[in-house]
Amino acid sequence: MNVLTIDVETTHKDRQGGGTTALPYFNNRLVSVGWKWLLNQDVNYEFFYHKDKDTWYNSETVNRIQNDLDKTDVLIGQNIKFDIMWLRACGFKYDGPVFDTMLAHYLLEPDKRHNMEVLAQNYLNYSPISIETLIGKKGKNQLSMRQAPLEQLCPYACEDADITFQLKEIFHKKLEGSKSYEVFKKIEMPLIPVLSAMEMEGIKIDIDALAEFSKELEQRVVELNDNVQQLAGTPFNLASPKQLGQILFEHMKLVDKPKKTKTGQYSTSEDTLLKLKGKHAIIDDILEFRQLQKLKSTYVDALPELADADTHRIHTTYQQAVAATGRLSSVNPNLQNIPIRSEKGREVRKAFVPKNEDFTLLAADYSQIE
Repeated sequence: MNVLTIDVETTHKDRQGGGTTALPYFNNRLVSVGWKWLLNQDVNYEFFYHKDKDTWYNSETVNRIQNDLDKTDVLIGQNIKFDIMWLRACGFKYDGPVFDTMLAHYLLEPDKRHNMEVLAQNYLNYSPISIETLIGKKGKNQLSMRQAPLEQLCPYACEDADITFQLKEIFHKKLEGSKSYEVFKKIEMPLIPVLSAMEMEGIKIDIDALAEFSKELEQRVVELNDNVQQLAGTPFNLASPKQLGQILFEHMKLVDKPKKTKTGQYSTSEDTLLKLKGKHAIIDDILEFRQLQKLKSTYVDALPELADADTHRIHTTYQQAVAATGRLSSVNPNLQNIPIRSEKGREVRKAFVPKNEDFTLLAADYSQIE
């Protein structure tokens, strides 16, 4: 059996947690591919370096990579969905079986950490080369992977591939003796190319409609703020919980014994305010003010910033190895909590549109027992 273990490095280093900047969009570029090749029982390490942001080093490199993929019986990776997406984005094809060490460990130990550094230490008693030795610590002075010295990048990428291969050997044996093996083989691994295709496709949003909705919300937020100031009878900063508490419970005296937080401030949480509904018209205006401000900042103004400037498409990351129940999660942005219960919230959902007139969006839901 021909086994290929792959490690893709890109200019934006965010492969473990996903995230829009890690995907083949937003000016992110491939830097290198390192892999461990087990071909007819012979072990080889190969490293392919991307010379500049637009082209591969030469056509011979491209042919070698595709030839290796064509001969591969199983492609192994740590969070291999990331690697597959980059191979596809660069024009390479691979449709064979895969083995993801991150997901294998997730099924074996769902409540533990699954990043490669921790797995190497726990299962191989080995500490891998730290990425900080290549590009420095996180912060404004951190380099991109393209700026990393080539003599350091090569062993880093190949070591990652080697560690991933060793982890695969361990996890495969453990999975074969567990009840999770069928889930791994028949659900989790086949789902990887599906999710990678969904992430690369993305979903289009109507940016112009959201811009208009933002103006509408801003106008209503200003009206509500004016109403609250008038009802309070004195100017204050409605966005300040401290000042709001003083207005409601000292100035207006809506409650005889108001609840306080651990810091000694009056509680103005949503639960607290909901209990005060009906006591004064100011409460309804405050709740609506907060709801619309959150809607505007979290969705209406934020979603366009996360969309590709050319296609207006949002590319979320679907995570298989987060919830211990096995449920998928969506991050950067989270498309699972787009509001639907309120009329204003449904306006946000309307901004998700088909990519052209030949397509229609279908919404479906089902009751899930976790």
